[in-house]
Amino acid sequence: MLKIACRSCALEVGLLTLIQASSAQATPAFARQTGEPCSVCHMESYGPYLTPEGRLFKLNGYQAGHANELPDLLNAFSAQFIGSFTNTQKAQQGGAGPGFSGNNNVVNDWDAIYYTGRIADKLGAYLQLNFSPQVSDNVSLAMAEFRFADHTQLFDKNLIYGISANDGPTMSDVWMTVPQWMYPYTTSPLAPQPAGQPLMMQLMGGFTGGASAYTLWNNFLYVEAGAYTSMASNMANGLGVYNRSNPLIDGGAPYWRMWMQHLWGPHVLMLGTYGMQANMYPQYNKSAGTDSWTDWNADLNYMYMMGDHMFMLMGKYTRDQSTLSASRDLQYSSTTRNYLTNTMVMAMYTFQQTYNFAFSFNNTGGSRNSALYSPAPISGSRTGLPNSEYFQLQADYVPFGKGVSATDPYLNLRFSLQYTAYTTFNGASNNYDGYGRNAQDNNTLYFAGYLMF
Repeated sequence: MLKIACRSCALEVGLLTLIQASSAQATPAFARQTGEPCSVCHMESYGPYLTPEGRLFKLNGYQAGHANELPDLLNAFSAQFIGSFTNTQKAQQGGAGPGFSGNNNVVNDWDAIYYTGRIADKLGAYLQLNFSPQVSDNVSLAMAEFRFADHTQLFDKNLIYGISANDGPTMSDVWMTVPQWMYPYTTSPLAPQPAGQPLMMQLMGGFTGGASAYTLWNNFLYVEAGAYTSMASNMANGLGVYNRSNPLIDGGAPYWRMWMQHLWGPHVLMLGTYGMQANMYPQYNKSAGTDSWTDWNADLNYMYMMGDHMFMLMGKYTRDQSTLSASRDLQYSSTTRNYLTNTMVMAMYTFQQTYNFAFSFNNTGGSRNSALYSPAPISGSRTGLPNSEYFQLQADYVPFGKGVSATDPYLNLRFSLQYTAYTTFNGASNNYDGYGRNAQDNNTLYFAGYLMF
């Protein structure tokens, strides 16, 4: 295994929300650069979850290795194709989306072109351009990061330091309990999703930009601070990420991240916190002033890695406090002071970095707001509450990426089967939308195949 800067491969991963951006995955370009299989940096050989080596590889600016299995012009590029089947317990009246039937849809979720890896000494990048020919019919810059990194000594201990310029809060993070990378890393683009979303989930989708500075001392204490702002509507429209319903950040929104980790034998334990404060114009409307949001989070990750067996336990708690003065004046909100909470816990077992099984629980609660959460077929709330709760089971199969196949490091493949079971959806269990739909009607079976090269 590796020491200060991992000899690694594929880095990435994620969950982004269904409407906003798509999750990134391990890219073979990293493996071609480092000369190492994807399994060095990922619990699954396709990603998304990072090993200690994977985290160091990212924090060191994607700099490890000089294998360059392809010519320099091609080595940094990868492409990905994702197709899926979605079934909900009850069909969606009017169709699951424009041009789709109410149930049992087969779809090309999205495709992507990546540029990932070393640009120059101490400088690396992760760029993801998405194509969504069926679901949203657009091209967008889904993820973008440029990272400068170096290291020195502090109190006779190694200190990694760097700067990350990227297109959204938590893009720079290396743990899977932050919005940009959080489990589940993929969900169906054609299944109903709960309405209540914490602030940093709302700011995903590539329509913000910012930068942060970070340090990791002695592979133990990590501190990061930065700020983000929204793109102008013309710029966001040109990049394919403009949505009129998105908020517009007034000035800069400060972002912070801190964690401590302890590594002993095959064990890793991390405790952390992160958050953001933002004053925002609702829906790009400046006529009534700004709303104020504060989002803070506490997260925990535990990993056990011993030979063929890997186990992960993670948890996250989020609390948003908001003062929606502008939204109330514009009748986007029925109340001024609001809160939203979210709790996520997940356990995952991986065998031979090929077979993966995960179980998770997710609960969202919040204050009543009949304007934010109003009755509407399928997506609405009869009670005016954002409360949702679900359990999720997922199984993955990743045949490549271990360095023993002729496909390495040129191609990777993953099949995922996911089932989501709701006990509460948008404020109620029965007739939650005011039009007769029950929470369990949104129970979703999602099968997806991913091909990357």
